[in-house]
Amino acid sequence: MKRGLIKAAIVAVAAMTAFITAWVLWPRPAIVAVPRARQYLNVSACLLTGSSGVNPGTLGGQAWQAMESASLTSHVMVSYLPGTGPAGVPAMLNTLVERQCGVIVVTGASPVQVTSAAKANPGRRFILVTSSTPAGPAAVPPNAVVVPAADASGPIAQEVTALAATA
Repeated sequence: MKRGLIKAAIVAVAAMTAFITAWVLWPRPAIVAVPRARQYLNVSACLLTGSSGVNPGTLGGQAWQAMESASLTSHVMVSYLPGTGPAGVPAMLNTLVERQCGVIVVTGASPVQVTSAAKANPGRRFILVTSSTPAGPAAVPPNAVVVPAADASGPIAQEVTALAATA
């Protein structure tokens, strides 16, 4: 009888050892990294487009692409507001100022409108993107710049990156 109990105990220990070994060595599914939401700094850059919005091939589309690219490296949050026409530009610019946009890129406004907003808001940076090269130096305040669309990506990236440094 004792011998039977000893054999049963040995078999139970062997079975338990085999089970634990199999459980430890069993292949696990690959751990897949769960995509996370992007972490943004507490600053933002905003785009006011013309009526064509951010469609590819438009001034707004070019500016938006430059802003998104700069946001990927700087972690500055970017957003855009589609324009409603020239009469609505002052109100839209004020909306972006109220949103605490540190850099405001504008594609659907005149230099006079952007200059007026820049003078009224010296703590914000304004970039007016135009479809053509401005004739002569534009009379804009120090917190504003007028750039042709072909050259806009550099100044936009520079201002968005500089904004990140202030966060």
